[in-house]
Amino acid sequence: MTLRLGAYAPSASVWEELKEELRKAAPEMGIDDIGFASADPFVSLKAILQNHRDKGFESGFEEPDLDKRVTPALPGVTPASIIAIAVAYPSKMSKPPKSEPGKYRGIMARSAWGRDYHHVLREAMAKLEAFIRERVPDAVLESMVDTGALVDRAVAQRAGIGFSAKNCAIISPKYGSWIYLGEMVTNIPFPPDTPVTEDCGECTKCIDFCPTGALVGPGQLNAQRCISFLTQTKGFLDEEAMRKIGNRLYGCDTCQMVCPKNKGLNWTHHAELQPDPEKAKPLLLPILDMSNREFKEAFGDTAAAWRGKKPIQRNAVIALGNFKDASAVPKLSEVLLKDPRPELRGTAAWALGRIGGEEALDNLEKSMKSEQEPKVRNMLQQALNKLQPETKVGAETDKQEGSKHFKTVEEVQNERGQDKPAVSNASKGAEPVTARAVKNDLLYYDELHTPIGPLTIVASDLGVCLIEFGAFTVKEAVLQQWSRTWAEGAGYERNEERLAHVTSQLKQYFEGTLREFTVPLDMRGTQFQLQVWEALKQIPVGEIRSYKDIADAIGRPKAVRAVGGANNKNPVSIIIPCHRVVGMDGRLVGYGGGLEIKRYLLTLEGALPDHKGL
Repeated sequence: MTLRLGAYAPSASVWEELKEELRKAAPEMGIDDIGFASADPFVSLKAILQNHRDKGFESGFEEPDLDKRVTPALPGVTPASIIAIAVAYPSKMSKPPKSEPGKYRGIMARSAWGRDYHHVLREAMAKLEAFIRERVPDAVLESMVDTGALVDRAVAQRAGIGFSAKNCAIISPKYGSWIYLGEMVTNIPFPPDTPVTEDCGECTKCIDFCPTGALVGPGQLNAQRCISFLTQTKGFLDEEAMRKIGNRLYGCDTCQMVCPKNKGLNWTHHAELQPDPEKAKPLLLPILDMSNREFKEAFGDTAAAWRGKKPIQRNAVIALGNFKDASAVPKLSEVLLKDPRPELRGTAAWALGRIGGEEALDNLEKSMKSEQEPKVRNMLQQALNKLQPETKVGAETDKQEGSKHFKTVEEVQNERGQDKPAVSNASKGAEPVTARAVKNDLLYYDELHTPIGPLTIVASDLGVCLIEFGAFTVKEAVLQQWSRTWAEGAGYERNEERLAHVTSQLKQYFEGTLREFTVPLDMRGTQFQLQVWEALKQIPVGEIRSYKDIADAIGRPKAVRAVGGANNKNPVSIIIPCHRVVGMDGRLVGYGGGLEIKRYLLTLEGALPDHKGL
């Protein structure tokens, strides 16, 4: 059947038939899902994009003309509809290689595991285009994949591929967020599909576990803080970013890994998208010796190659520093002393400062005598400050944590996937109030910027009742859920004056001038939880306890696991010191703010250096 557009175009039922024909043929073209949407402008999206730009949240990789991003267009004709497609990709690797001392590995994001998805999608859309042209010869079609002007997630949502999630991904009811997206604008008036009505509900795991807090709110991403963006930049990165990158070489999957909608989903039916383990988890040291030709041979067919080898090599240096790989010191020293690229030299200085040791110190001092680039000299000085004699005690403590305790991205994600929020409270002057929800007309909150990131502090008229890691906008869903459970749905009002005594003491605590909190508390939980939290308050500053110790202290020696659960539900971080509770073997165990924050708090309190097994 050959169809024609124009004055005598077929009725809508004919285009509905063609639409169903396309849907049935899609799998043979390598397309897992296909949806149809109107080509009307995305009017409300423009204001969102403008606000995003005004706040400095853009990555810089986007189409700069906002009108083009929200207005479907075709050359010479008016667009009538948009076809959206999705191709599912794998989330798991069969028998992944493991990092070993001297043979540490980085990891690529799953979007870069197989063949470059841009090529895969373009080939699928070329087949789709040929299929349509065979039936509608005068159709005008324009395809785009990722690099096109339109916002592909907005198109996919309108076309019913999935819903727009809090992590800014499109989540398909069938495939989760493990999908690549493409779209085709056409003058064929396909009847539109119905958008998916499912959503994330009250879940905020992606926001809670974002390593850098780049998800500043539901569906709001500050790309400048996103690890996926940072790994693709060319240049220097700051201390926080390098630590948070871990062993990632390209991209970040954390917000997708922790998403309950993705649980158990893994797609293996596209052979070209399956990972080569040696490319997906490559050895780090060989990357530093790669020429441009060798890099293209190794990674040129993946999505990770588009920015060239420089960012990947810089990220490999960062990973070696985070692993504290002593065997990498000679190679990192070579980079520091000989590499022509300042950002590689500076990053190598940082990595050597993380690893430590006499050889690292000697080469840092040697480089300082000849290095001319100001930024590199600054990073050299910071590394030397960590390793020079007056700070060697701290450096040795840091080294004892070492690569033995550094967790790869996958290990951290697996660990965090089992975590429950943990908090703490150290005021000795307040007794627990109740085990039931208390009616409050209003709860008061304020935010405090600290060395471990922003904190949101909440208080009732009786005292502090909640402290969350993260800004209010980031944790709003969590705070609303807590209010429904423990405050009969009371609303929140920002009130700096009411919280001034609390924020003042917290500031003093982080400055190291306050050892004991004296703020009133309004603790809300079950009777058992209140009993455990009261025991936590008795742990002196600078000391640690095990879950078994707490169980014994409350007269419930067999309730160790229940104590752990209550510890993890402590609602008042920092002030009630659940961070002072460790495993039976003295190791750090799960903490709602993450183990790095737990380690920071214990070090601040002087508890960590005396317990080298942590």
